[in-house]
Amino acid sequence: MNGLAQSDSAYLQQHAHNPVQWWPWSAESLEAAAAEGQWLLVSIGYSACHWCHVMEREIFEDAECAAYMNAHFRNIKVDREERPDVDQAYMAAALALSGQGGWPLNVVCLPDGRPIWASTYLPKDRWLSALAKLVEIRDHHADVPGPYAQKLVDALEGAALPASADGLTAWAPEAWPWTEDAPAWDPDHGGLRGAPKFPLPALWSSLHRLPPKTPYAAAQAHSVKTLRAIFHSGSYDTLRGGLFRYSTDAAWHVPHFEKMAYDNGLWLRWAAQIFSMSSDATDRRAFEATANWLLREMQRSDGLFCAALDADTDGKEGASYVWTEAELEAALGSPRSAEALNLLRTQGPTWEGSHVLHWHPLEGRPSEAWTSLLDALRPAALARPLPFRDDKSVHAWNAWIGVGLLEGALHIPAWKESALGAAEAHMAQFGPVEGRCAHVSYSGKPAQGWAFLDDLAGSLALCMAAAQLSLDPRWITRSEALLAYADEHHWDGHAYLYAAKTQPEPAFLAQYDWEDDVLPSAQAQLARALIYVGHLRTNPGMLERAKDLVARAAHVAASPAQSMSWWSLVPSLAPGTEHLLLPASYSHPVRIPAHWWLWGPAEAEVPPFGQVCHESACTLAFETESSLHAYLQSL
Repeated sequence: MNGLAQSDSAYLQQHAHNPVQWWPWSAESLEAAAAEGQWLLVSIGYSACHWCHVMEREIFEDAECAAYMNAHFRNIKVDREERPDVDQAYMAAALALSGQGGWPLNVVCLPDGRPIWASTYLPKDRWLSALAKLVEIRDHHADVPGPYAQKLVDALEGAALPASADGLTAWAPEAWPWTEDAPAWDPDHGGLRGAPKFPLPALWSSLHRLPPKTPYAAAQAHSVKTLRAIFHSGSYDTLRGGLFRYSTDAAWHVPHFEKMAYDNGLWLRWAAQIFSMSSDATDRRAFEATANWLLREMQRSDGLFCAALDADTDGKEGASYVWTEAELEAALGSPRSAEALNLLRTQGPTWEGSHVLHWHPLEGRPSEAWTSLLDALRPAALARPLPFRDDKSVHAWNAWIGVGLLEGALHIPAWKESALGAAEAHMAQFGPVEGRCAHVSYSGKPAQGWAFLDDLAGSLALCMAAAQLSLDPRWITRSEALLAYADEHHWDGHAYLYAAKTQPEPAFLAQYDWEDDVLPSAQAQLARALIYVGHLRTNPGMLERAKDLVARAAHVAASPAQSMSWWSLVPSLAPGTEHLLLPASYSHPVRIPAHWWLWGPAEAEVPPFGQVCHESACTLAFETESSLHAYLQSL
């Protein structure tokens, strides 16, 4: 066994028996490499990563590869879900070096951690050839790597905290980058053009925080089309529930079969927003099928949610979800299986000899025959073995599942108890507890590690959603505590650092997380919390800081897929922006438009149906429910 044997991480445990002499990312391994002048080979992945498994089988379990790596490098394995700061820093380097990123991410570094080379998966011959060239440079051109690495680091540091000359003007409605029928949209299948194709629920759910009018309405209509296309496609597990990570093709037909907690939490939020506007039964099913799957198969006994399900079952990708002709025959019998095959063939070709359950987006809503087929297959699907489940709970990902449940329960009250229970379980584990917010929780052990900025962002979103569902002002107080924690541990005078200033063994590069990705920008979520708490607790300093952050983020404004969470904040920065305070005694369903989020529980006594305020004063007071509803309908 190597140096990973004592790790809690499922991903590191998967590599603990490799012949490669792996070390964890730790003070001991990094200090030893620096003292001995060893170059680092840092390999980053995660437990549900299909190509990580392939590279392990072909490279890291291969005796020749292991011998070469052990002879020439200090080999360090990193679980990107435990150390996202290290992953982000080296991913930024990989993109700068080659224009390509992904996992497994393999980076060769100088002894001090500065990167000089990066790649994702490589077959054995190319892997050994690349390492040999690097060793030749190290041994015979020792004057080259240091300046090369420093030039890269200088460029990355300059890009991490950009100074924008545009400020708030970059966010004006006339600068909105997505006109009707934007070239980036896929008009046939929904989502964005190209393949591989990611669902991006963070993008689309942020879009619905903007007013449903010009210039935003066309993009919001495309979002609705996208959610419905995915829900009926092969990229959603229509039998068990749950969103797969991405599609390998443009039509959402064949997915990469891993399921990630963060995708499904943000999918809940997206589906709930669309259902709140449409009242369509399909949109409600998109929420409830996912919520039921999460509670049934992904929730631990302590109330937290597991990080991921692997793509592979018994070494075969997608085996828990695809169907051979023989499997259809066993599940349905004859002649039903023949009818099923005919129906499946109309929706697309087989994948590696099996059928993916996929209703093509161009077909519109599924037929009765398709729905009947799914109902007939579901018992057999639920009896199938599941892929490996990574039982750790990641702070941010768990928070976004809680947010999705809470926001769904606003529109489907039957979910209220489960949603608030998940929120309380989250805060009990992830804090702040004894002065520290933790990053990851392993079953049966105290939560560990220092929270990252996306962790705090998720918890703040959860507290705001819980405040609205429960109308309990203690959730606003919890938000204030989290913002104070972020000030102490992450604020550097310009913006919020991604990693805490107290983070042990920090990455070579400080990050700020300006851009949306599979999670919304953490920096933008902090700005949202500042606006929300600043309004509800009358704190002008918070509002001013939020405005400064939005101005500083202007460099991402022209790229909607990277900036939608910032765009969604802009209407709330207008002078005279109002917020609504409701009394804790208000027990009726609060039918508030999805785009209007500045409302919550009052700390002091207010009229029986609430009161409208802005930064400096309160104005409208609602003495009747009809007057409140009339105001909400005017928004």
